[in-house]
Amino acid sequence: MGNKTSAVAAIAAANGLPPPSATVITLNNSVLEAGVYNRVLNSGDNPMVLLLPLAPTDGMVVGFTVVGFVGPAIAFDGNGKNIAAHNAVGSQATQGVSNPVLFRFDADQDLWTVLVGDVQINA
Repeated sequence: MGNKTSAVAAIAAANGLPPPSATVITLNNSVLEAGVYNRVLNSGDNPMVLLLPLAPTDGMVVGFTVVGFVGPAIAFDGNGKNIAAHNAVGSQATQGVSNPVLFRFDADQDLWTVLVGDVQINA
């Protein structure tokens, strides 16, 4: 866990973002807290679903890293907004949980963009 926390802190520092938080989300369909890296305790569900914040503002940043049991995938729901990943744009996305993910909201395009992480838009 220490290595993942250090990696997230390094990413945050490199991007001028807040340090990791102590937040642990344990249930599916939990809303990620904005402005910090959330530490997510994977429920073991495949995929575990996490929601991006409702009514985001321009430049809002949301990040997460997984602690404890690492399952195969996390699914992100844009909570009414689309997500732009490297392969497409869609309302839902998935990602392997081995690396941190960082999202930023772009109000001009009305979507979440992935700053850090290998996130795939669901087909």
